[in-house]
Amino acid sequence: MPTARPIRLPAADFHLRPLPVTTVHGLDTLRLHGASYPAIQFRLVTSHRFSHPDAPGGLLYLADDPETCLMECFGDAVLDPGSFISQTRWMNQRVSRIQSTDTFRLCDLTETKTRSALKVDLPSLLHPDLSIPQTWGLAIQTHPENADGLCFFSRFTNRRCLVLFDAGGRHLSKLKSTAQGGLAVHAQADRFLDENKIALV
Repeated sequence: MPTARPIRLPAADFHLRPLPVTTVHGLDTLRLHGASYPAIQFRLVTSHRFSHPDAPGGLLYLADDPETCLMECFGDAVLDPGSFISQTRWMNQRVSRIQSTDTFRLCDLTETKTRSALKVDLPSLLHPDLSIPQTWGLAIQTHPENADGLCFFSRFTNRRCLVLFDAGGRHLSKLKSTAQGGLAVHAQADRFLDENKIALV
């Protein structure tokens, strides 16, 4: 009988321990969002991986490439045989480029040395029980170090994603969005449907 792996959560004194942060100069990322929402909007959606229900503010999820944006939004439909995507939902999505020339201090969970310092493993951060990664997200978001956000691996593409913390609205003026159009005008979106044999209904 296989032995269950331990579930690792932040230590009781997590807020007293140093939080490793990486300084990043400028951002150039992408965001997939509904047409009825602004491209830059910090929201608290508790079905998202690091968005704990008790978070002190909203979060903004970003990715480095179009495929990761698509997989983070529609990846479950790809993995479930015979599944489909609502055509209304698909056509409602917009792609925006999110950029900044400012400096951000991030807890980079894609770095082995950061995870080692925090005493967390990738399975805990990728756990299907969202309360586990969300507990880590809350601990980092509320740590006295006041990190601007965290980096993490997409569970679908294993590529880097970024989530920024609202921090009382202090990041809004740092970010600039440029509309890239709907999915219907993006060749990457067509390839995504074809390669994964996903039907729009």
